[in-house]
Amino acid sequence: MNTQSLNYREISDSAVMAKQPVVSVFMLAYKHERFIAQAIEGVVTQVCDFPFELIIAEDCSPDNSLSIALDYQRRYPHIIRVLTGDKNVGMNANAARGETTMRGKYAAGCEGDDFWHHPRKLQMQVDLMSANPDMVFCHTDFDRKTRFRTWHSKHKSHPSPWLAKDNAYVALLHHWSVMTATTMHRNDMLRAFKGTEFDRPDWPFGDYNLLLFSSLRGTVGYIDESTATFRKVRGSAGNRDPKANLRMVLAAKECAEMFMSRHPVPAETARIVSARFISAIYRAAYFSERLDLMRSNHEWLKENGFNPSEASHQARIFAVSSKLPIRAILAVKNFIDLRLSSIPA
Repeated sequence: MNTQSLNYREISDSAVMAKQPVVSVFMLAYKHERFIAQAIEGVVTQVCDFPFELIIAEDCSPDNSLSIALDYQRRYPHIIRVLTGDKNVGMNANAARGETTMRGKYAAGCEGDDFWHHPRKLQMQVDLMSANPDMVFCHTDFDRKTRFRTWHSKHKSHPSPWLAKDNAYVALLHHWSVMTATTMHRNDMLRAFKGTEFDRPDWPFGDYNLLLFSSLRGTVGYIDESTATFRKVRGSAGNRDPKANLRMVLAAKECAEMFMSRHPVPAETARIVSARFISAIYRAAYFSERLDLMRSNHEWLKENGFNPSEASHQARIFAVSSKLPIRAILAVKNFIDLRLSSIPA
């Protein structure tokens, strides 16, 4: 099937696919040759009492991501639809053209370098959301995997007061605690979000703003069980180069502040939220060697009563300015000890 107006083509078999899937699973794929098979397997092996579809939006990867996706489509024609085009369009445009094709009442996401390890993830989430019609999205615990190690059940093993379930809007302002691979949204909420002032293609993400938007429009559910593995690999959304990471945290701060300007929170909450983002920007600026941002954000923290360490700040300034090997040693320490002692944990 070809849809030239949206500049993509779809490879699917409508004759064998469900006419009305309950869930549309959406998978962005770009340069995921090493991981996409595991991501697809985690979806197609879900045990459900309802039909679902998997939409793989492949953005003209220079590797074999597309051929792997097409191979799985041939093996699971009743589940998989592959979208691709003639040229790379970028993450936001690729996501937009894929999201317009979702047919399910609910939508779940899993990027091509993450994977689901719980065979009843979709069933548990549909059961929860069906029993709570006012629920706009739900999420679960997750595992975090690097090249050398896997941390299991991150929410359970590292408890945080900023888990987005109770007062989810404020929780998400404080901490981006929801991993995309664990979420399930009502599809009508996704459609309501599109085209709003918060749907910003210039931001290098599309999930944090969606989560904040949704949290203001209904309840948020949480399943205290790990269902997905967030994989931190070089080049992935969670492991960018320093400059890309800096752009990400700057945009996240802009996003949070835009929401707070439209949907205000208590002044002290806003102050603490801003301080957390300033702290994150300081860290990202350090690794990006942006002395100007380091100095301005350090001054903001001082002026607003958060008492950052002057000695540590000067050591970082020296490390960046001198470009000595000590910077590599300081990096580990700085990442751990840069904290705002007067901000509630």
